[in-house]
Amino acid sequence: MKRSAIAVLALVLTVVPATVASPQDAEQRALRSRVEGRYDIVPLTDGIALTPKNRTRDVRLIEISQGVISINGTPVSGRELRERLGEDAENVLRLSYLTTEQRRELFGGPGAKAAPRLESDSVGDQERSSDGRRRSGRERVRIFGDVTVNENEAINGQAVAVFGNVRVDGEVRQEAVAVLGSVTLGPKAVVGGDVVSVGGRVRRAEGARVEGSVTEVSFADSGMRLNVGPWFGPVQLFGAHDGFPRLIGSTFRMVLLALFAGIALVIARGSVERSAERVVDNPPKAMLVGLAAELLFLPVLILTAFVLVITLIGIPLLLLLPFAVLFLLLLALVGFSGTAYAIGQAARRRFGMSGQAAFFDVCLGLLVILSPLLIGRVVGLAGWPANPLAWLLVLTGTAFEFLAWTTGFGAVLMNTFSRWRSRRQARTTPVTTTT
Repeated sequence: MKRSAIAVLALVLTVVPATVASPQDAEQRALRSRVEGRYDIVPLTDGIALTPKNRTRDVRLIEISQGVISINGTPVSGRELRERLGEDAENVLRLSYLTTEQRRELFGGPGAKAAPRLESDSVGDQERSSDGRRRSGRERVRIFGDVTVNENEAINGQAVAVFGNVRVDGEVRQEAVAVLGSVTLGPKAVVGGDVVSVGGRVRRAEGARVEGSVTEVSFADSGMRLNVGPWFGPVQLFGAHDGFPRLIGSTFRMVLLALFAGIALVIARGSVERSAERVVDNPPKAMLVGLAAELLFLPVLILTAFVLVITLIGIPLLLLLPFAVLFLLLLALVGFSGTAYAIGQAARRRFGMSGQAAFFDVCLGLLVILSPLLIGRVVGLAGWPANPLAWLLVLTGTAFEFLAWTTGFGAVLMNTFSRWRSRRQARTTPVTTTT
């Protein structure tokens, strides 16, 4: 009997603590049940992430880490949390009151639903995501250029390109948008929001994942197609979706150049006119001087910085290097404006136009310089049959513009050196007086 009593007592002492749960444990289990009914739960290193089972654009990811609650990567206050989650806010707040060990114990069991790809980025300080991708900034936006998200990258914000293309091989947590450009998604691409292309195409490889919608507004749909036979099928003649954004971008760049050249003409008209005279007098020499200056620019800049560093005393002078580079860029703009001015004057005389304002000559010269490029962009609108001619014209226009910049830069450098030499001779020449 004694042995039976002792066995029964031992059984009671081991079973009762496991079966009679404290009110706090019961409340936590109820909390877990409520949360799992509405969210998929992802354990994190120092917290948890909740993804709504009925996902909306407003709430895609809730993260709780070190007492901070974030929605879609942005920390929120208690009031904002209640406004955006409603009745679910109380459950999320209770989860935030738990310690990391309590949350791990609560959701680390068989009931937790893990999504292998999600990671914590509540404040964007994590350098790498859980799948090994290197995390970069919140946004990646570029105008007149392409945006690329490599396979090993994960950005927390949007990827936006205006007058450019967007290529995603890694992860974009929000939208991927290309205005007058195309969006290309690689086989391992992940986009947490919408994918939008205005004036281009959305090219999506097999395996690419888009959690939002895909919108494509392409100008190619209004084009003209020619059926060249059963072997080749229809060929797109007009409505090239890649050519139109390039034409708009080149035209806008010409407008910007005209604006900057006009500012240079107002501020430094004398230097612009002298550069134009130098270009007219001896263009090959100005071009060679400009080309030599461009080739020597980077080596001289590096050598100067190295000398300033090793002399120690010259280290503070390193702060002046950016201003020196800016000054040279302004000289190049003045020289390019002078080249456009000279070409515009020659074109005006060639077509028998009467005297016009200097700004008109500059704009006419810019139009002449950029005309091969613009014509190439227009020809590129024809699509596939005209692409070789379009690229030839674009290359010719690019080379012509490069020569214009180089010649103008050489001309303004020659004028600057001539003025410096004249002043030096004036200081060293003795003044003779007559009695």
